[in-house]
Amino acid sequence: MEQKKYAGAVLRMAQRQTVRNFRDERIPDDVLEHILEAGINTASGGNLQPYSIIVERNREKSQKLAKMLNYPFIANADVNLLVLMDWHKLAVYSQCRQAPFVENYSTNHFFIAWDDAVLCAQAMETAAWLYGIGSCFIGHVMDCSKGLKEMYHLPDMTYPVILLSMGYPKNLTPKPKKLSLDMLVFEGEYPPLGEAEICQAFDQKYEGRKLPVPTDSNARTERIDKFRRALETVYSAEKTEEIIQETVSRGYFHEIQRLFGIHYHPDREIGNELVNDLHKQNLFPFTTSLDERPEEL
Repeated sequence: MEQKKYAGAVLRMAQRQTVRNFRDERIPDDVLEHILEAGINTASGGNLQPYSIIVERNREKSQKLAKMLNYPFIANADVNLLVLMDWHKLAVYSQCRQAPFVENYSTNHFFIAWDDAVLCAQAMETAAWLYGIGSCFIGHVMDCSKGLKEMYHLPDMTYPVILLSMGYPKNLTPKPKKLSLDMLVFEGEYPPLGEAEICQAFDQKYEGRKLPVPTDSNARTERIDKFRRALETVYSAEKTEEIIQETVSRGYFHEIQRLFGIHYHPDREIGNELVNDLHKQNLFPFTTSLDERPEEL
């Protein structure tokens, strides 16, 4: 009987998909409160809850968010939830109660706090979906931490982890293919997966997904040059040119080439920007000892 009671919700979650096209319909306040309650009652390391949630329902500010993050659909979401990693409140409380607080220097606690913030966001996304509300996660809010800090008056020791844009779906697009259970779930140990087996699984997942090489000469040169810079971080100059010639001859980029050679480009992915940015917020999780912390917070 208990299994039947929850089977509908489980099946509903198995059909979950990202939504970026929202109806102009307000989420009732009581429903939003239930969604937020689901978030703050999720698991948290030591029950510390080192996160905060900024609820954004102002259309004008949502438009600013959309422009800042370069995702137009954010402006059309009824609610945007900005989830922060937040050591500020615990640091203040620890000082008031004379407890030694050094978690903002801890690599372990940094990752646990980051996990806690993501778990909170995921619980809200799940609750929303069960209410018939669609959502989209935006993970690169960290790239806009300075603008978000100014917009929302974020104190030191806080950092944006993820944005959850939600609203009632205007329409649902076909679900993207996913890897099968046998490629993601392993019983007892990691199996000896072969190259052919792995490639076949991802080829099936990305079947039909390809990015054409631009026909316009300027766009073509720009795209190829960008791809070349990405390839050169891994391959020799000779191998890089060989791959480019194969791609141009084929007329399109494989989806994995688009992902790691163009979309998630090394120009953006490799560097110390995130670490430097964290340090500016008095978060020092990647130093090697307490001796490297600043003299004053």
